Amino acid sequence: MVHNSKISDFISTDNIIVGMNAVSREDAIKQLSNILQKNGVVNDAEAFNQDVLAREKQSTTGIGNNIAIPHGKSASVTIPSFIFAKNNSLLEWDSLDGSQVDIIFLMAIQEKDERNEHLEMLANISSRLMDDQFVENIKKENDPQRLLKIFTKN
Repeated sequence: MVHNSKISDFISTDNIIVGMNAVSREDAIKQLSNILQKNGVVNDAEAFNQDVLAREKQSTTGIGNNIAIPHGKSASVTIPSFIFAKNNSLLEWDSLDGSQVDIIFLMAIQEKDERNEHLEMLANISSRLMDDQFVENIKKENDPQRLLKIFTKN
């Protein structure tokens, strides 16, 4: 059975963070994990943080063009979701193209993901990121409401 999920199914303005002041990849993931807990997406920020960092050790999630898509499959995730963040400075991320990262899409995936929602979420984000206009728009926009509109456009 195919589900046609859209980015908008997995994000709200509460999970759009502009002007984050993380100093490292680990710090960014920790800050975003805490926000996801505050917003009810995860019930244990520390456990989720550890699951994301464990996934990061397997291979880089820095996809290039200053963008990373870290993700964690975790028992602490209550709602499949993602959080979008723009950091104020570039962070080392071992990206495929060697670029540092300031645009982060952190995916929160339920441990028992029978519908493979994380694959839909990842495919949806990845296909949008192949669109140069989409990337340009998210890089220059700093208003969460307008960013949400950019994400929800087809």
